[in-house]
Amino acid sequence: MKRFVSTILLLSLLFLSVSCGGAENVITDTAITAQTEQSTEFKPYKYGVTPGDYMFGFNSRGVIVKYNVHNGQSSYLCPDPFCTHTKSTCQFSGLGSHNYTSVGNTVYYVKQDSETGKSALYAFDIGNSETKTVFTRDGMMTGVYAYEKRLLVLWLEKFDFEAERYYFWYDIKTGKTEKLSDEVNVMKPYETRFVYYIRDDRIIWTVHTPDGTSYKSTDLKGEDMREHDFGYRYGNYYKTVIEPTDDGQDAFSLYVTFAGETEPKRILQGAGPILFYENKIVYFGSIPEEDQKIIKEYKDGRVIRDEFGGNVYVMNPDGSDAHLLFHTDELLCGTTDDEHHPLVCGDYIGILTGRFKGDQIAMDDIIIANVNTGEFVVIHD
Repeated sequence: MKRFVSTILLLSLLFLSVSCGGAENVITDTAITAQTEQSTEFKPYKYGVTPGDYMFGFNSRGVIVKYNVHNGQSSYLCPDPFCTHTKSTCQFSGLGSHNYTSVGNTVYYVKQDSETGKSALYAFDIGNSETKTVFTRDGMMTGVYAYEKRLLVLWLEKFDFEAERYYFWYDIKTGKTEKLSDEVNVMKPYETRFVYYIRDDRIIWTVHTPDGTSYKSTDLKGEDMREHDFGYRYGNYYKTVIEPTDDGQDAFSLYVTFAGETEPKRILQGAGPILFYENKIVYFGSIPEEDQKIIKEYKDGRVIRDEFGGNVYVMNPDGSDAHLLFHTDELLCGTTDDEHHPLVCGDYIGILTGRFKGDQIAMDDIIIANVNTGEFVVIHD
């Protein structure tokens, strides 16, 4: 999983998911809207990932790689040992993040036949390396996203913004299909809408208009459209703010607002990237500056330090039982870099690690850790 991110870009990321060089520019905070329902109940936050034996990602060549969560083995998704994995003869060549997904140990992907004009949904069984055609359609199937035992597929009559297009669910057990509502399938003039991700029984949409980009969410039928609130988790409202720690460093604090309350409660101070997973919060813990190892020095005197010291912590969603999940000597960088393929699977989570190569950070390793026991393996790509 080799990725190169310039230092300037990395230090200006506006997401909690990836941070490897400073939290000072990372803020996620949205206003509580009337549509945000809060409760005192902490329900598990659903990624909709059906547990299997693998996580998936792209390496530096743009080739899909699978990571065994049990033993840390990394290998190409394509099972052919003589395949270059980049030419059209490879069944997985040309796939982007939105063209494939997985349910357990089966990978589903969509491709179009340039000769017939038809497109097909395929199912690849990792266990026996067999590929089956699930169904074909005229036109283009250009996106597929798994949520539990169903696949959300985008179909286009042809590559034309004015052509007919719609999203539909495909149930992998029954074979039944169900179109989403016209609320998302009927496009407004000068507007495009695409799946950003599916979480917690909501479809999150990226909406592009001449006025800019916004995010909406609907239920799984494509109804009940709302402005999406990225601070909404576990039936409660969370937000992160930047504030100084006891030693004067700027770091994340995590706040939650409970039902019936107007004042947020701080449940975490001095943290790095945060991952909400099932009924746990996983986070990197900041350490005092005097304890931070210098990992990069510049001629002008600037330095980049290891802010987290390899410590990954876990706590309950109300802030209780916070404790060290595991320690590593690797440089911690983030928890996911692909919204469509989050590094989560059953009891396992993935952590991106990196190292400097010149003025760039290469995130070329991944830690897979058991979120309950803290046991982990490091995969070197």
